[in-house]
Amino acid sequence: MEEQFRRSFLKDIKKAVSKKKFDFINRRKNIMFMRDNLLDEDDLIEIILALSPSDCIDGPEPDRDGYEGQILEFKSSYLDDKIIYIKIRCNPPKDVVIISFHEDE
Repeated sequence: MEEQFRRSFLKDIKKAVSKKKFDFINRRKNIMFMRDNLLDEDDLIEIILALSPSDCIDGPEPDRDGYEGQILEFKSSYLDDKIIYIKIRCNPPKDVVIISFHEDE
C-alpha cells in the first residue's frame, strides 16, 4: 500500500513540477545549498523529475505545521560528491511544495 501511495504521490509531483506549478520554500539552508553548488531552478526540476519511488527514504506523513497534504523525503545522487535530500509536500491537485533541499548535515 505504501509503495503504491509513493508512486502516485511522485507521479503527481512530477506532473506539477514539469509544468512549473510548484512552490519552493526560500529557507536560508535551501538557498545556500543551491548557491554553493551552482544549482538553479532548472536543476531542481531535473533532479525531481529523475526521482523514483525507490529514492523515497521517509513518509508519507502529515505536515507538522498543519498544512494539508502528505510529506515524503527523497534522496538524490545528482551531484557526484553529495547526496541531496529533498522534502516535498503534495496536496493534489492543489499544491506541490519543495520544503527542504539540502545535503546531509
